[in-house]
Amino acid sequence: MRIPLLDSVPMPPLRIVLVDDHPIVRAGFRQLLEMEPGWEVTDELGSAREVAAWLLTAACDVLVMDLSLPDGDGLVLIRHVLAQKPGMAIVVMSMHDGALYVQDALSAGARGYVTKRAAPDELVDAIRAAGRGERFLGKDVRAQNHEETDEAAGLPELTSREAQVFLLLARGHSVSRVAATIGISNKTAYAHRANIYAKLHLQSDHQLRVLAERRGLVS
Repeated sequence: MRIPLLDSVPMPPLRIVLVDDHPIVRAGFRQLLEMEPGWEVTDELGSAREVAAWLLTAACDVLVMDLSLPDGDGLVLIRHVLAQKPGMAIVVMSMHDGALYVQDALSAGARGYVTKRAAPDELVDAIRAAGRGERFLGKDVRAQNHEETDEAAGLPELTSREAQVFLLLARGHSVSRVAATIGISNKTAYAHRANIYAKLHLQSDHQLRVLAERRGLVS
C-alpha cells in the first residue's frame, strides 16, 4: 500500500525586534531583514525605557540592539532583558569594536556582536546563528580582537578585571553603573577602584580619565 506523503510543516516566522535610537537606522535594517524568507520585524524601539515597557507584554526570538542608548547603558539593559526573559537571543549591533566592549556584551549574555561598519549579510548571519543558540562575531570584531587581544594591554599594572573597571570609569561611568554593567556588587566595584588608584597613583576619576586619554584608551 502506498503511504501518502505528509505536507511539510511550515517553519514559524522568526520574530525580530530592533533597538536603536535612530529611526532611519532602524528603517534600513528592517528593510534588510524582512527580505529574508520567514523573518518579521515585530517592533522597533528607541530607548531603554521603551525596551522596559515592551518586556512587560511582548516577546520575540531575536533582539538586535545598540549599546549606546540615550537613557541607559546597553550592557545593563542586556542583563535586565535576560533577567526577565532568560531564553532571549540578543545580537549587539554597535559602533564600538573594542575588545572589552565585546567581552562585556558576551559576558552579559549577548549571543552575537557585529559593528555598524559590517557588511549587511553579517547581521543576517549573526541573527541566524543567535536564533540557533550559537555565538557569532563579525569579521571586523574578530580582526580587532586579534590585533588587540585586550584593551587591557595598555594597562599592564592592572588585573584584567581592574582594567575592565578602569575603562568603564574612563568612559564616564559611575561606580554603581560599573557594578551593574559587569555584574558585581557596589562594594566590589569600589574595592577595584581603590586598587586602581593605588597602583596607578591616582586621586580622582578625573585623573583616571586623563591617564586613559594619554595612553590612547579613550578619545
